[in-house]
Amino acid sequence: MTDEEKYTGLSRKKRFACNIIAAALIFACGGVLLVFGIIGGTIGVGVSVIVVPLLLLTGGLILFITSLVQMNTVTFYLSIIFFVCSIVGFLAHFTPLTYGMLYPLYIASPAIASLFTVLMSGEFRFHLRIILVFAVPSVFFALFAAGVWTAGILAPALVMYAGLVALYGALSANCTTEE
Repeated sequence: MTDEEKYTGLSRKKRFACNIIAAALIFACGGVLLVFGIIGGTIGVGVSVIVVPLLLLTGGLILFITSLVQMNTVTFYLSIIFFVCSIVGFLAHFTPLTYGMLYPLYIASPAIASLFTVLMSGEFRFHLRIILVFAVPSVFFALFAAGVWTAGILAPALVMYAGLVALYGALSANCTTEE
């Protein structure tokens, strides 16, 4: 199979299916928001609390489903990032956890997305590098958010890690052959 055959556009039926699914999910999201707009005051959860996490979840579902239809790893990767951000929003609103405790998950979201995307793409080395680049700083920020580290430890650790990543990039670029 040539690259041209591999990267042709979607068939009309697949595009139509993706568009119908997206429209249905958007409509359902609007319906859920309407329900919470009507009864939210009586149950203590208004639209303003769930709108952002629900929109992120809806966007993630649209990207996830279309990525499976298209077998597109980039769209799949983005859907996981949307899911992580949605989960953080729901956790911050409906559990005792706060954004101050959960923000390291935002930093880790590219690593989490790569962890799942590697299953679809099979590009283990590429995704392992992404996982390491984003997982390590998210651990640093998690230690800071938990009160284990102070800013006096976090800042130097981040700078030193950035130096290690830059050194790795320089060494790996020097080892590759020029085309």
